[in-house]
Amino acid sequence: MKRSVLIFRSFGYALVVLGLSACSDDQGLTEYADELHNRVQSTLKLPNNSIEAPKPQLQYPAKRALTRNIERTSMGLLESLRLNHCHLGQLIAENNSSLGKLKDGFSRYHADLTMIQALKECIEHPESANVKDKLKEALVHKESQLQNSLANAFARDEGLRKALSVGNNSLPKIHVTEYNYAVNALERFTRILERWNYTKEGDDPDELIKMLGRLERSDYLPDLFRTMLDYSYKLEKMTELLPEVPKSVYCQNGKVPDDALALKEAFNAIYLKEMQGDIAEVIEQHQRLLMTLDNLKGIAPQPELKAYIAELGTLSKKLTDASVHFVRPWQKFYNACDFTPGLD
Repeated sequence: MKRSVLIFRSFGYALVVLGLSACSDDQGLTEYADELHNRVQSTLKLPNNSIEAPKPQLQYPAKRALTRNIERTSMGLLESLRLNHCHLGQLIAENNSSLGKLKDGFSRYHADLTMIQALKECIEHPESANVKDKLKEALVHKESQLQNSLANAFARDEGLRKALSVGNNSLPKIHVTEYNYAVNALERFTRILERWNYTKEGDDPDELIKMLGRLERSDYLPDLFRTMLDYSYKLEKMTELLPEVPKSVYCQNGKVPDDALALKEAFNAIYLKEMQGDIAEVIEQHQRLLMTLDNLKGIAPQPELKAYIAELGTLSKKLTDASVHFVRPWQKFYNACDFTPGLD
């Protein structure tokens, strides 16, 4: 499968398309950075400094921090009324059942949307004349709590929390099928939620629940986010530890030091052959998510969750910047020795 990659050049990056496999080796992608770092340290006889990435501080906010209190007083009012003449009576019975009480996340939000729609319909029913004022009172209350219901769905739904969390591990390899499985589910979920949020009407929830199930079963997006954070950290750390390739290994008077050849071999074999293609592909995969992330940020009621989703949206830029800064001293080194990137 063809993919776009960032190609190291003497004068910067160029976006091209190469016939490369969509999968890397089975080792974690970011371990290539450790391998390159170790080769460079050994060649230059530098102190043994680790670039192991710490656990990211960027994490989906805790459920407790995002959960809002729901006042259920309107339910007690409705339960006291005889509403068998409209669909609302059946919904109240369903919500009071053992299964109804177990609803949480977006299933609960859908139930609240459905209840609001049923209230509106029951108010207009001819047999509701004697209870219309109480139904209107219940409707106003229910609508006032709807944003809190949506907030709790974002707080508690395990499928969405999983999809937007930072994983415990970097991707073992880039897998297009697994990526498409997860990103398609997130996009379809978001489109349904946007429709519900706009119309304030909950149509059949089966598709939305199905997409959330897919997201809960997939580790790909969490591990993609972790890969980007780990790669950014390792590239930044390597740049910090080696802001310049030492002039002592630069080629001078037509002579190529052995250390210069060793550095070129390591950079060609690891960064150019392995790392840069993987970095470009995870950036490309992340960029496809940006519109969906922006839409979810717009729907989420909680400011702290909006801020978290916005931070997730910056990962591709941060990794691009880290990559650009990392290769600059290597560009100078290659120019000094008149090395051609990728050629041994």
